[in-house]
Amino acid sequence: MRQDFYDIEFTTIEDFQEKSSYEACRFIGLDFTAVKVAQSKFLDCTFEECNLSNCSLVDTVLNGVAFHNCKLLGLHFEYANSFGFACAFSNCLLKHASFYQMNLQNCSFLNCDLEGVEFTEAKAMGVSFENSHLLSAHFERSDLRKARFVGVQNLQIDPELNSMKEATLQHAQLPGLLAKYGLNIQH
Repeated sequence: MRQDFYDIEFTTIEDFQEKSSYEACRFIGLDFTAVKVAQSKFLDCTFEECNLSNCSLVDTVLNGVAFHNCKLLGLHFEYANSFGFACAFSNCLLKHASFYQMNLQNCSFLNCDLEGVEFTEAKAMGVSFENSHLLSAHFERSDLRKARFVGVQNLQIDPELNSMKEATLQHAQLPGLLAKYGLNIQH
């Protein structure tokens, strides 16, 4: 049965109700791997030190959601409801997650591990990836104009396959833009 929750702090997973609506709620230290998150609605919520790895996000609304120190392995965000999708990720483990063809313009990735994350055809104009690890992250036909890559490690993006006008990078990251040419760039 669908329920509405407002301004509640959840510290035990037993209190979570599937297919419900949560607004201005906080989820602290919860392991969602054994519950169904699909078809739930999260508006202006915060997840702190939670594990949502491999959860289904089918038809899940994530609007104004902040994830802090969370484990989000293998999540397919492209199956979430795209209307109003807006998430801020900080200090999160997002290995092998997917944002395929998503509008990420209302998102940020700060100090995150984005190893193997799929960003193909993502609209990430102005998105901040600051201080994140991008080992094997895949960008192709992505809009990265005005994106911020300051402090990013393992950056490897082909500017010929992605829109990168006015993106912010540091000098040390330039080899990651030229990797396909097999150049030996020395500092």
